[in-house]
Amino acid sequence: MAVDPTEVRVEVVGIFERQAADAGEGEDHQPVVVLRDGMGREIAVGIGSCEALAVHLALAQQMVSRPLTHDLVLRVLERLSGSISRVVIGDAPGEAHQASLYLLSPQGEVRIAAQPGDAVALALKGEAPIYATEAVLSGAGQ
Repeated sequence: MAVDPTEVRVEVVGIFERQAADAGEGEDHQPVVVLRDGMGREIAVGIGSCEALAVHLALAQQMVSRPLTHDLVLRVLERLSGSISRVVIGDAPGEAHQASLYLLSPQGEVRIAAQPGDAVALALKGEAPIYATEAVLSGAGQ
């Protein structure tokens, strides 16, 4: 359960759209979640539109009439006496970013690979801290 010293706590700034690099004018905008550390370094992590909606709802603390998938996952965890301890955003070979979801269960801590958007949405809804690796934050300005 100890946090790796190369992991830096980040906060969610918000959800934004950026034009995909290979898109033409007026085409394909990708949602991104922007994360910022205590020194003001920011990273924009590409996520899917469903995950963007879940993150937006969590940030706005809006309730919906029917639970979304992320709400269901949290309910299942709760029923199994588990919880989310933290999320870590890191680099993935050949991909922009990856995420690790750390769960606490009666058997101990479990790490699960996850899509960044899902991990951030679950962390926000489950009130768990979000971290980014120093390598990701150091490369943010490049």
